Amino acid sequence: MRARFVLALALLGATVSLARADDKPIDRAELDKRVVAIAYETAVAGTNLFNAGNHEGCFRLYQGAVGALAPLLDHRPKLQASVKAMVAKAAGQKAVEGAFTLRDALDAIQNDIAPGKKSLWDRLGGEAAVKAVVNDFVLLAADDPKVNFFRNGKFKLDPAGVAKLKTQLVELVSAVSGGPLKYTGRDMKTAHKGMGITDAEFDALAGHLIAVLKKYKVPQAEMDELVKIVASTRGDVVEKAPAKEPMAKKALWDRLGGEKAVKAVVHDFVVAAASDPKVNFFRDGKYKLDAKGVENLEKLLVELVSAVSGGPLKYTGKSMKDSHKGMGITEAEFGALAGHLVATLKKYNVPQAEIDELVGLVASTKGDIVEKK
Repeated sequence: MRARFVLALALLGATVSLARADDKPIDRAELDKRVVAIAYETAVAGTNLFNAGNHEGCFRLYQGAVGALAPLLDHRPKLQASVKAMVAKAAGQKAVEGAFTLRDALDAIQNDIAPGKKSLWDRLGGEAAVKAVVNDFVLLAADDPKVNFFRNGKFKLDPAGVAKLKTQLVELVSAVSGGPLKYTGRDMKTAHKGMGITDAEFDALAGHLIAVLKKYKVPQAEMDELVKIVASTRGDVVEKAPAKEPMAKKALWDRLGGEKAVKAVVHDFVVAAASDPKVNFFRDGKYKLDAKGVENLEKLLVELVSAVSGGPLKYTGKSMKDSHKGMGITEAEFGALAGHLVATLKKYNVPQAEIDELVGLVASTKGDIVEKK
């Protein structure tokens, strides 16, 4: 919205500069030329606002521009009187009606000062020519799967519906090209809301418009002018798909391979650590484990990995601090134990990211396992 008011201010600023540009007077011919240019640019900008549903913004833009241009028409008293009358009429109207009244004022300024330059509507050939173009355009677009005219069958049009659509498209072309027909449909944003039209579909539709205009030998300048106006509606017609939420990252337990894989890692880890004097697994013979004890230890370690990695198994053992209390485990022994875990994970080709994550969790227990002397 702020950008639209900046545009209005810029146009009004341009009108003020007409009367005094670098303090050098300009002749009437140059003044007329600039007035016509501003009237045209204002009409185009206002049309875009109106078609986007911003009737109030269009009305205010026209009101400011026409009000600023009127005093510069003193050398054309009839035109000036007519324009002032339209300004006064629009002041008592609602935004929609007022916008049309002020658009008539802008068109009157252009037609009176530069009668040799026809409106785009007239240059396109008027109502009969535009109707022919719209008819062929709708037929082509409706048959093209790249356009997806009926939105995968969600929308159906009987002959009456097709006729109404064509009428409104002719009216729309008239409204944006200076023609006499008033657009009676909804604004572009409302009319296309929920259709999920993509950029590719919009481009395919525009491609058919260009093809039909070429078929009817419309000059390149008029074709470019109309296509530019159509392109300005892209933001109101195309609906951007909502950003996809990132897929939930799998739990570390699942990325490690689940229960079967963790059991294999734990078994090989215990075998390697138990036979390494640097780990001192049995604490100088103070602890002995039979086959059943080893089996229970491995079970608890699998449960522990599950508990810290998002797995389904509940840890049924004692806390790390209680289960290692009095063992006198050193930093070096803890490091040697962690080394065997890393080596076993690599043996099973566990990705480095998962190795780092699990080792980080194990490292966080160091304070409960290592006993400072």
